[in-house]
Amino acid sequence: MPDLLIRNIEPQLKREIEENARKNNRSLSEEAKLLIQRALAAGADNRKLGTLMSQLLAPEDRSDDYVFEAPGDISRPPDFE
Repeated sequence: MPDLLIRNIEPQLKREIEENARKNNRSLSEEAKLLIQRALAAGADNRKLGTLMSQLLAPEDRSDDYVFEAPGDISRPPDFE
């Protein structure tokens, strides 16, 4: 089976993974593999911020008055120099 080496991991992150592994009676390698599998299974969330914000509102509270996204591309801010 192939190996994966992760270099320069932050000490705090490694401690957190080690603590989780200890709590769950798993080795550090098993815990890291499980975390990677879960992250990949979750997939990327491609929703925009406005969509996420609107989904915080109950359907009965939504209306056209709540506009979270402007259609089209985001324009650059003006240059005042």
